[in-house]
Amino acid sequence: MNPHIKQLLDETWTQLEQVYSKEQRRIDEMSKHSPLQVGFRDYVRVGYQIGRSGFRGSGQQTGKYFVEIEEPFSWSDTAYTWDSDVDREQLTTTLLEQEFMPAFREQLHNLFLSDQYGKRMFDYRLQCKLAFDSEQPGEAYQYSETFINPVKLEALKQELKLFIDEKIYADLHHLPDERDLYFFANLMLNKDITPTDVQTLAPLFEYVDLKLFPFRSQYERWQSTSSMALKFWANDIFLPQYFDSDNEYTVDLTLRREVTAEEVDPDELEMFLYAAMRIGKEDAEQRKLYLQYAVQLHSQRAAMYIKQGSGNVEHERKNEHFSGKANDVLQQIELRLAAEEEAAYREALTYLCDLLEEGFPHQYKMKFSSKEKHLLPVKSLAKSPLHRFFANALQYPNLYPLLAQYGEKVMEEFAWYEDVEPGEKSVMPGTYAILGLGLYSRDYFPLLSQYMQLVDTEHQSAHNPYAAAFIEAYGLDEQTLPVLLNILLGSGQSAKPVKGLGDQLMQQGTWIPLVAEQLQTLEDYQRESILYLLFGSTSKQNAFLKQAGLAKK
Repeated sequence: MNPHIKQLLDETWTQLEQVYSKEQRRIDEMSKHSPLQVGFRDYVRVGYQIGRSGFRGSGQQTGKYFVEIEEPFSWSDTAYTWDSDVDREQLTTTLLEQEFMPAFREQLHNLFLSDQYGKRMFDYRLQCKLAFDSEQPGEAYQYSETFINPVKLEALKQELKLFIDEKIYADLHHLPDERDLYFFANLMLNKDITPTDVQTLAPLFEYVDLKLFPFRSQYERWQSTSSMALKFWANDIFLPQYFDSDNEYTVDLTLRREVTAEEVDPDELEMFLYAAMRIGKEDAEQRKLYLQYAVQLHSQRAAMYIKQGSGNVEHERKNEHFSGKANDVLQQIELRLAAEEEAAYREALTYLCDLLEEGFPHQYKMKFSSKEKHLLPVKSLAKSPLHRFFANALQYPNLYPLLAQYGEKVMEEFAWYEDVEPGEKSVMPGTYAILGLGLYSRDYFPLLSQYMQLVDTEHQSAHNPYAAAFIEAYGLDEQTLPVLLNILLGSGQSAKPVKGLGDQLMQQGTWIPLVAEQLQTLEDYQRESILYLLFGSTSKQNAFLKQAGLAKK
């Protein structure tokens, strides 16, 4: 063996041994491992790079040999580097290919199949890369190979099957661990482990949805985990087969060349459509973008989705009073009125209710324009077309029963209209119709109270000023006071005390017994919230409690 090759090989292994010994200690100190992760390391890259940044951030260093055991991001450098007496220019491509590569490959493969650094050091697969830059033309050297450990691969398949049987399909009290669900989602999209098969994956993902839905925080984390796994598969495995990206920071891709329908794997395209639809529940723009890519790959179903939706709802309705279009996949409704009149709004509302009956998503956005620009007297609500439509419709008292019907159908806990970007102005479906009805007619106080019991007080705040608008509309009496307390209970966590309300209650002492009676029916945390929103300062709260005979003795 060439002496320079032998020296470099020895130095490389010395570096790898140090890195793996350190990694072994880290792994051994970890208290919990997921059974769905048979190993931690699946990547090794060694070589020489000109102008490589030092591993510990010491700035640009020219001509460094390096090893790295995790694939770096473009903005990161996880390599361990060292200086060597071996002159890179003495290592010809022939020497690297015929002497260094075979020797390094054999040693690495043997190490990969062994348990020298513990059973959990290596995953079932290991990507081996050599990358030697050179300033001499034609002397740069690249090599890549992926090793597979068939024993670990089979063990992982068995662990996945056991996990599905015991943690997915098992009784409700056997909830899967969040860490395990992360690996489960990714393994279900790994062709080494599971064929690309929507018929297998979709029922499992949706079974987890149903199982975790009663446990809100676990459910939300699972939605994020499954979406991330699908996005990774779509962006890093499926789309790069057909599309190029100008740079990694853009989501816009360009079809590499004209692709025939026969060139696209139908099972993978089906999985891509499933990814688009599932991700679209939380990210409608990403769904639309994926569907556009699928159209370029000759998916007729994606083209239908974009043009008219799934076909499961009435895509279009038109009569002398209005015209409406609905796309349940893009979760979008477009309304055009022939005139600003009760009949037109009645027809439009009837169409909305019929769509909901057919299964149209409660989370949607609306395209709507009108000469009338009514808004509810709650300044924090978004001035969106959706808001204007319902505020306009509320100008016609004969439509109140139809608006209430709509509100009852569309209300959904932990769901949001898509009329604004997700944020502080996001509101639960039904908000504009129901809050409006609550301001315009006492007949709808029960519906308003139902809304306040359902609204997500942790994540919605746009309705916080509604209590002040309610008092402005009705004042306080024996009918409105219990409703006001329900409104306050439904206020977001960032709500502030209603200005002047506490003073008004204390001055009109006749309401104190009624408030006290209502407070005694609440949980402690609810009572504390109500007292703060009614009276603000602790001193005013204590004064009320003393006068109401509720002060602690």
